[in-house]
Amino acid sequence: MDFTPDFQRILAQNAKRRGQAVPLYLLAPSGFSMEAQRNERALARLIDAGFYVINPQVVRRRYQRFAGHDDERLADLRALLAMTVAELPKIVLSVRGGYGAMRLLDGLTAVEWRALATKLAARGTLVVGFSDLTAIELALLAHGGLPTVAGVMLSGDIGAPVPSAFTMQHFVDLCQGVPLDVRIDTPQPHVVHGASTAITGTLWGGNLTVLSALVGTPYLPQIDGGILLLEDVGEQPYRLERMLQTLRLSGVLARQQALLLGQFSMGKLTDAYAQDYDLAAVVAYLHAQTGLPIYTDFPFGHVPSRVSVPLGVTLTLTAVQGGAAGYRAQCAPYFGLQDERFAERLDFSKLFG
Repeated sequence: MDFTPDFQRILAQNAKRRGQAVPLYLLAPSGFSMEAQRNERALARLIDAGFYVINPQVVRRRYQRFAGHDDERLADLRALLAMTVAELPKIVLSVRGGYGAMRLLDGLTAVEWRALATKLAARGTLVVGFSDLTAIELALLAHGGLPTVAGVMLSGDIGAPVPSAFTMQHFVDLCQGVPLDVRIDTPQPHVVHGASTAITGTLWGGNLTVLSALVGTPYLPQIDGGILLLEDVGEQPYRLERMLQTLRLSGVLARQQALLLGQFSMGKLTDAYAQDYDLAAVVAYLHAQTGLPIYTDFPFGHVPSRVSVPLGVTLTLTAVQGGAAGYRAQCAPYFGLQDERFAERLDFSKLFG
């Protein structure tokens, strides 16, 4: 593997951090990184912030549309499984999304998934990312009950020319043990109106395309009384409804207390047959079918500014004025670097560019 002079300098700087900084591991189970400059910028920022990146070379891999052959990407997971708890990183960060994580799911047995989740939990490791990483996050939750975080990505977020201050601050808050507390002012027509009401349950989910594709497999968690978070990008309304109908017909939605819908970045996509058949129409129809409270406009998805959302933990949704004045989403602190060795050396300001 040939490295550019700039990448070689980053590797040399990173090597000096070994044993002197908070360890971070990159996971690249999906698409290859198309912009080397973004990856180099992200790595430099992480190193400057006080992290030691265990495996920076993964950002240079490519095979077809993937970040390496299946066996290379699976080896990234197996390397974690082979580590002792003490050797594990404090953060496992996804490089980018795309497609490819589903290819790896049956590369580990149920026993191995459970063992990996148990080890990561014992270390207090944060697994963070979203989009195609949803497949890995759901597998860890299904087989080992491991909470993860739908949050920042190496290339798209930390490596952006100018990172979103909103996105980075929410990631920093997570690392510093600040509880999630988000207020959405958008009126909610599909929750109970009248007195303010609260729903508390296990928050889980992620990318709708990935999650719906796992229906009927052992990698979809069986969550009862949960709050299902969903987001997607570039899908027409009928495709979104078809995936939501899969969740309804399979009984997944019937076991939930509520749906929490993030951003569905559709750009200029509209229905070719009816302009009034849009996402709002899909949501209204689904609410009428299921009776589920559906909270919308949550700041998460394929958008530059989004929160870092712990999955597999308890979340409370509180409708303000019965939803007429929006809602509030809150959960207790899930993660923190405060007690981690070398945490006092971290300078999170370096992540903001």
